[in-house]
Amino acid sequence: MNNKIIFILISILIILSSVKINGVTNQESSIIIGPFPQNTGRDSTYIIWQTDIKTLNNSVHFGLYSNCNDTIYKKNLTDFHKIRLEDLNPSTKYYYKVISDDIESDIHCFQTSFEENTSIKFIAYGDTRGVWDNWKNASIVAKAINEEQPSFVLHTGDFVNDGEDISQWIDYFSISKFIHNCTIYPILGNHEYYGDSYFKYFEIPGNGYWYSFDNGPIHFIGLDSNKKNIFNPNQIIWLYNDLKSNEKTYTIVFFHHPPYSSGNHGSSYIIRLLWKPIFSMFNVDIVFNGHDHIYERGKVNNIYYIVTGGGGGPLYKVGEKWWTINSEQSYNYCLVKADQNELFFQAKKPDGSLIDSFIIKK
Repeated sequence: MNNKIIFILISILIILSSVKINGVTNQESSIIIGPFPQNTGRDSTYIIWQTDIKTLNNSVHFGLYSNCNDTIYKKNLTDFHKIRLEDLNPSTKYYYKVISDDIESDIHCFQTSFEENTSIKFIAYGDTRGVWDNWKNASIVAKAINEEQPSFVLHTGDFVNDGEDISQWIDYFSISKFIHNCTIYPILGNHEYYGDSYFKYFEIPGNGYWYSFDNGPIHFIGLDSNKKNIFNPNQIIWLYNDLKSNEKTYTIVFFHHPPYSSGNHGSSYIIRLLWKPIFSMFNVDIVFNGHDHIYERGKVNNIYYIVTGGGGGPLYKVGEKWWTINSEQSYNYCLVKADQNELFFQAKKPDGSLIDSFIIKK
């Protein structure tokens, strides 16, 4: 058999290996997003994942141990999967994995919301937007967050550069390994563009634009600071009523556009006018923001205003204003540990070095 015939036979085999058989390719299929928990409460959570092909038999296997002996099935021919787990215990770590036909994930874990008298640990950060450097710096920050093993993460918006580009969301979830083992609580940045993917991949409490939740001794409020809703009286009235009914030890608010920033974009004076008086009236402890790709801590009327927009986007210059306690041009994330007596805050670089810290005592 001469070389020409051998070459033709090999070419035929390569072609046949990629031909669809009964509508399914011979190539190995995979999970392209997730799995990850969403909207995790005291007794429930959602597990979300996406496969690169449509699958019919989809299931979440979960339990208190890594054998994941409880199972919820969902028969639905689709490539996007979302299953709700119910009747869970509060303050409890669960293991889980997902199976879609012959596709099986690794075993991951999630943590249900903590009781009020329990200490908690979480991360706040934002502006991952990694398209500009092929997600290099966003990957470095995400790896550092994963090593912290937080129970949940607040993201201050601008996950991607173009919220309507599905490939960027796939990239974000692919580099963010921590998502498998903790819940992300998102808010809308200006680069989400209210795209469908944001509302598809995040199971958001409330109306999807603004919401609140409790975990441990902290009440959290996420707001939409984009033009569509910044003046919305429904959001402002809701914010007032939500804070009025809040009885938690600490209150933390997070949204995208900072009312106090020394970065390129600067401060939102509209938010200072419309929202800040409400924050002051109800003694909010911390406000987390992004938008400016910097780290900055300011303090106004006994409220800490933290800009943590160093999640991976191109860094901006930063200065100092009358409210500034600490500011730095660096990639960063914020680590918070809290119990009913003390809240301990650290701003850290991805290499673990400390940028800033403070303590709030109650």
